[in-house]
Amino acid sequence: MKRSGAVRPSWLWFLLLDGGIVVLTTLALSKTAHDKAGEMTGDVLPPRDVLQVMLVGTAVIHAGEALAAGRMARRRGLPVRGWRLQTFIVGFPSLLAMRRSTPTG
Repeated sequence: MKRSGAVRPSWLWFLLLDGGIVVLTTLALSKTAHDKAGEMTGDVLPPRDVLQVMLVGTAVIHAGEALAAGRMARRRGLPVRGWRLQTFIVGFPSLLAMRRSTPTG
């Protein structure tokens, strides 16, 4: 367990998922980055407005997962804040780590 009380999933999850969110954010919010990436990929990227909707959707999903993690942690007697924050940052791998780290039921 870490100082937050949450068992951290593999760093590879953070790299893969949060790295993807960083790329999505950059492409959705920066016209320059989107244009440059479009040139490099042959303009196969979705338009920026679509990427912006995807970014908002990602935030909503992570927020929902974080709320669920908080409820699960409370029921299991675990530190709510640590699990909620970690789950907001990395998403479902945090929920999987919680399920593996505590007995069910």
